[in-house]
Parts: sequence; C-alpha cells; structure tokens
Amino acid sequence: MDRMSLQILRALWRKPLDIWELVIMQDNDIKSVYDTLEKLKNDGLIKYSEEKIEITEKGIEELKKNNSMPYLETKCETCKGKIYDPGHFKDILETFREIFKKRPGETTEFDQGVVSEENSVRRLEFVYERGDLEGKEIFFLGDDDLTSVVFALSKMPKRVIVVDVDKRIVDYINEVSKKYNLSLSAYVYNAAKKLDSNFIGKFDTFLTDPVETVKGMRLFLSRCALALKGKGSSGYFGLSHFESSLKKWYEIEKDLLDMNFVITDMLRDFNEYLLVGERILHEGYYIVEKAPLKVKAPEISWYRSTFIRLELIGEVKPKIVDDVDWDRSLYFDDETYVVRP
Repeated sequence: MDRMSLQILRALWRKPLDIWELVIMQDNDIKSVYDTLEKLKNDGLIKYSEEKIEITEKGIEELKKNNSMPYLETKCETCKGKIYDPGHFKDILETFREIFKKRPGETTEFDQGVVSEENSVRRLEFVYERGDLEGKEIFFLGDDDLTSVVFALSKMPKRVIVVDVDKRIVDYINEVSKKYNLSLSAYVYNAAKKLDSNFIGKFDTFLTDPVETVKGMRLFLSRCALALKGKGSSGYFGLSHFESSLKKWYEIEKDLLDMNFVITDMLRDFNEYLLVGERILHEGYYIVEKAPLKVKAPEISWYRSTFIRLELIGEVKPKIVDDVDWDRSLYFDDETYVVRP
C-alpha cells in the first residue's frame, strides 16, 4: 500500500473526516490527495457521505492485511507539536493582539494569508532561540500578518525593515511604528523589480513567506539572499506540502544549494494560517472547486506550512538579480489549489 493511501485510510478508520480535517492528516499536495481519494473510492475502500469521507469494511480489511491500526495522535496535546510557547512573551502578545485587530484585510490579489497572533510570537521565539534576533538587522519581504511588528516590539533587533507590494500594509506598519516608537520601517516594493541598493548586503536575518510556485520561491528567496550581509547570515521562510509536491520541494532545495544556503532547521506545520469561514468557498480556489465531494466552510486552521531556517555558508549567489516581467504565473501553477487563478 502506498504511503498516501495508508495515511488517508488509517485517519478515516479512526473517524469520518471532512476535507479540511483530512488534508492535515497527511503530507502530500492537495491535487494528489484528491486523485488518491477518487482511486480509493473507485476501489471501494472509502465512500462519501454528505460532507464526510468514510472508510468501508473493505478498506478496514486492507488495513488489517497491512498490519495497520486506526491513527494514533502522538503530538503533544498542549502545544500540538509547535514546541514554542508564546507565553514567554505574553506582554508582546497582548499588545500585538490590539494591533492585529486593526490591520488591513487580506486580499487575493497578492495571495495574502495571515497567521494568528500567537503564531507570530512563536516565530519570534524560534528566531530568538537560534540567535538570529538580538542586535540583528532584520529584513522582511512581504508581511501581511505583521510579524515584523512582533519582532520590533521585542526591542531586541537593531532595526527591522519591511518591503511589501501592498501600500496598505506599508502605511499601517509605519503608523504602528510611530505610535509605539519602534525601530521599524516599511517601504513599498514589488519583488519583480531589482532590489534597491539601500537594502543590498545590509541585513543579518531575513523572513519571507513566498508564493508557492518554483518561480515565486526563486524570486523571493533571491531578493532576500541579496539583502544579507554574507556568510553566517540566516533566513526563514514557509513552505507547505498542500501546494508543493516533493518534486517542487526538490527544485526549491536545488535553488537554495545553488545560492549557497544550507537548511539547518525545519518545523513541520509550524505556521497555521487563518483560512477559515465562508469566504474560502467563494474565492474560486481549486481546493473547493475540484473537491470530489461537497465542501463546507472550514472551522479549523487547516492550512499549515513548514517553517524553515537557512544559513549562508559562503558568498551570496542569488538566482535572480535583475527585473523580471512575469504575469499571474508567478502566483499560480498546476499544484496551486489555494490561490485564485
């Protein structure tokens, strides 16, 4: 039995699941999951019941032949596998909650998706633990969830700079910085354009959450690489398995090696995005439109990504330096199920 089928069947043996619950029980891209669901259904191993997917007796028999059992939850019930407790910076968290409430809303125009306030503080804690925060100059390429504000509120970095294509985000970050007297500045910047010389080679640490196409990752990570000072500088970004197959991971990892980065840390499902409620049903996302059964509005923070730390081991070698003239393909490929075409 292939691994994806095993992950799906053992999860369903535990209990029937809807699409949102099921996609977080395995580690493959959504398109492949949907293809596998249809095969399992055609083979009589699962069935659809309204908005739920159920295992059949035949499916259970197949699992028994495989010496399998219903899925066992092995993650810590307290932290859900996150490890880092935002309570260590509770004062920052409480202040940030008020700031976060007034942020500009997400827009599909720029493939925006935000993590929770707690998640941003967990990012802070991890970067702190790795020694990439105190006294550092930190560069954010895109920041619709305002994690840069959390970093600046800690008062630990020397300075925090944000560049973002969305002027609403830039204006709000600068407004917050002025109100709270932070070492934080934001500038309007389209990653399709060359990086301004004022940002090249000036930073110790970068954070970015690129669009999940190979082109998008290559572009964002190249711009961030160019912003770093050099050997020993670090970077952090998110990469999911929902919209990135192992082949795509392979291409991205090759790019990282070419740029002289090494991966030092990977925290699976560390970033949880607030893609909940009725809105997702009406945005034209493929995860809804191509689903093999009726999909209800998600009630859980189902979209997660792995938080990855990089370190430069030599000279910065970005894959892209000059302007690029790219269309919507920057945001969208055949594995992109949570971006509007």
